[in-house]
Amino acid sequence: MIDHPMPTARPARLALCALRPRLLRASSCSAILALLGACYSGVSAFDPEAEGGGPGGDDPSGADDGPSDPDGIDVSESYVPEAGQIRLLSADEYKNTIRDLLGVEVSSELQYGEVGSGYDNSGEGQLGESLFSILYTEAQRVAEQYVATELAGAFDCFEPGSATGAACVETIVDGLGRRAFRRPVDPQTRQQLLDFVADATPKTDEPDQVMELLVTRLLMSPRFLYRTEVGQNLADDPSLALLDPYERASLVSYTLVGSMPDEPLLADAEADRLDLPRIREHVRRLMDTDAGRAQLVKFFEQWLRVSELEAMARAPEDYAKFVSAEQAQTLRDEFNAFIDHVVLDDAGTLDDLLTRNVTWVNQHTAPLYGGSSQSDALEPLTLDAQQRGGVLTLASVMAVHSSSAEIHRDKPIRRGLLIQSQLLCGEIGLPSGIDVQSAAAEVLDEVPNFDELTTREQLELIMNQDQLCVDCHQQFMPYGYLWGNFDALGQYQIQFGDRPIDAAVEGLLLDGTARSYGGIMELVPDLAGSDQVARCVTTNVAQYASGQAGGELVDFMAEQITPVFVGNDRDLLQLFEDILTAPELYIREGR
Repeated sequence: MIDHPMPTARPARLALCALRPRLLRASSCSAILALLGACYSGVSAFDPEAEGGGPGGDDPSGADDGPSDPDGIDVSESYVPEAGQIRLLSADEYKNTIRDLLGVEVSSELQYGEVGSGYDNSGEGQLGESLFSILYTEAQRVAEQYVATELAGAFDCFEPGSATGAACVETIVDGLGRRAFRRPVDPQTRQQLLDFVADATPKTDEPDQVMELLVTRLLMSPRFLYRTEVGQNLADDPSLALLDPYERASLVSYTLVGSMPDEPLLADAEADRLDLPRIREHVRRLMDTDAGRAQLVKFFEQWLRVSELEAMARAPEDYAKFVSAEQAQTLRDEFNAFIDHVVLDDAGTLDDLLTRNVTWVNQHTAPLYGGSSQSDALEPLTLDAQQRGGVLTLASVMAVHSSSAEIHRDKPIRRGLLIQSQLLCGEIGLPSGIDVQSAAAEVLDEVPNFDELTTREQLELIMNQDQLCVDCHQQFMPYGYLWGNFDALGQYQIQFGDRPIDAAVEGLLLDGTARSYGGIMELVPDLAGSDQVARCVTTNVAQYASGQAGGELVDFMAEQITPVFVGNDRDLLQLFEDILTAPELYIREGR
């Protein structure tokens, strides 16, 4: 058995009688608690002893000789591995996995996540009492739907409304359990599940309820809710632990498609064929699937901090700047189309991402670019290269990083932070003890025409009253000023009312050199060719793949893979491939 650290939080006993009265017609609440087992009776749901050992069904005796050959994974001698981790499935990963496992949809209202790494698949996710209760209720609902609509199609031996024979139960436990746990069910856990069904059968008054309870238990198992990245000690070097084939398969799959490994990937894990060349084949294959493309778009949404586009499309009434709901929805679709075509279809480079002067519009968004359209379908539009180019000047991106209500106001703070934190990986040291509201009120008293000033003029008056403010805003605000010619909907403007807009900035540091720019379009080519930006992009992909905000693994990848990324003409898809085939990604500290 692998003796690895697991969360020790012990969720309180759930009020199952209140959650699901239908199950209790033939038994008491305490009887159902006994049926559901340790996961629901107040015993820790995350105790590795609770369900037959560690996350692979290892020998319960604790014997673990470890792999003697790390499957062709040659780790740099300079790399110091970190301890293993387990990752709670994010809300999207949970939804995707349920869909792929059971063929049913999770409630669209289910939302949770931890973004400590900058991405929602962070290794810092925790399963507290409230979330445990929510997931348990959801597991019951989807289990009932699955048994009623999908189970018979997946397993021919199951007949709805009839008692399920022992052989059929074994088939379901082995088949569904293998996919739910992303690995074969180990003998001890298998027997526990079979005993669970045997105990439940005489205590329920409808045969299908037994299968519902079984599916619920599978979905509430830590083997389903968590994915491990712990590994097994190498026999010839116990200081290193290699992720086992199933852990490798899950790492690749959840990174690239946000869901459980598909059958080809799981089969290769079972056959112990997941060496680095084979992983590379799967990476290329998965990136070219619909799910892979959608997951890559999601990465770019999170990296460029435009996930709010979905909220804008869902509730445009909360954003007074939109002239219609269709406009908000099309802006979301614009960003997706840009990534789809420029990065995915054209195997785009960082230069393509940041400078390509094209977008996709319809009749609701073409006017934002000074054009017109009669179509509801997205159509390509070539942009004025003097004014726009690349993802940073898309109306969709600027609509997120701007005011939610005042159309003609830009947002230098948000736009500057986007460049400094997401493209340059600068650490923003925000000072404390500054009363911005008082500073703004003082300016309002002293400047009678304050509302007529450009956004930059207003902010400079407010921010420059205190040296702390000056030092703070110099870290990122000048990058935001470069966007001054674009309003809250990304429309090009050269003046605010009667006042000309100044988008020029001097002394911006890039690659250690101070430079001056007249606007954002002068900056983006330098960003595209910057080694600092290349390293930051590499860092972000490493954070996304590893679920870590920083540390030895992320730093090592940034150091080692950035030159490869630059040498590959900053090919973005190749970067994902290189990160996911870096041997260090699959090595942890020995236990």
